[in-house]
Amino acid sequence: MPRKPKMTDEERRAYSAKMRGELEAVMDRAYGAMVASEDFWATVMRTAANLTHPDRDDRSPTNCIAIAAQHPNATHVLSSGDWRKAGRFPVKGSTSLRIWTPIKRRPEEGQEATAAAADGGQREATGETAGGETRKVSGFKAGPVFDISQTDGDAYEPPAAAPLAAEVIRDVLVNQYRDQYHEDPEQAGGFDFTQEAPDNAVRILLYGHAWRRITEADAPLPGQHAAEVASAAHVAALILNIAPGPAVMPPLAGIITQDKKPPIHESAVRAIETGRAIARAATMAAEHRRELAVTG
Repeated sequence: MPRKPKMTDEERRAYSAKMRGELEAVMDRAYGAMVASEDFWATVMRTAANLTHPDRDDRSPTNCIAIAAQHPNATHVLSSGDWRKAGRFPVKGSTSLRIWTPIKRRPEEGQEATAAAADGGQREATGETAGGETRKVSGFKAGPVFDISQTDGDAYEPPAAAPLAAEVIRDVLVNQYRDQYHEDPEQAGGFDFTQEAPDNAVRILLYGHAWRRITEADAPLPGQHAAEVASAAHVAALILNIAPGPAVMPPLAGIITQDKKPPIHESAVRAIETGRAIARAATMAAEHRRELAVTG
């Protein structure tokens, strides 16, 4: 079978511009759905929790929005090259998902990136090649990836953190609340967490941590702060394998600002990053506690 001829530079630029335009259209539709559909907002939050990984960088919040809009049930997303390294390959006829991927250039190149949309990607400013050479991220382009459900091949079990008991997460969250905010969450909220079902105690505590981390100044519109807090707690609970409370859609329909991206974008980023940070801190503290118990 003859090889497909390589694209010329002009064809490559045209193809890149086409893919970027299609991804920008996906983002526009997603932003519209995020202020109109509570279900889609919850899908974005669930996707962000699914694409939070113990073994590598998480997908950026912006890319979680893009993936949720194209494949709402995505759980593990890699490029075709990375899937092949894992012994799997995209199923014939499957359509790739498009996400924002960084364009990395050598500092001496000094060229402007052709990508007009800046995702924030993995929020990295530099990258390294295999030889350790530092490259700067100069922009973002639309790149193809596939969810595991779109692949076939060798059996593959995505790496997962060791499960934590709800009682352990509860105790860690109580101690962190006291240490970070210098306040006892039980006294402040009138709770006795030993009398609550462990999962329910964790949900209450996650909400309390999210309330402390997301300020009302960042989410000033009526109902916005409470919605972002509930959504951050929802993301954290899913990551920690706790049945979550509801993800509440912020009331941002029709809000117009001077920013290139609509307010719902920053609202989603804040909820996702806060939920991930809470879950990551709790997991690290619980694992440290377990190590200390093992070593005696």
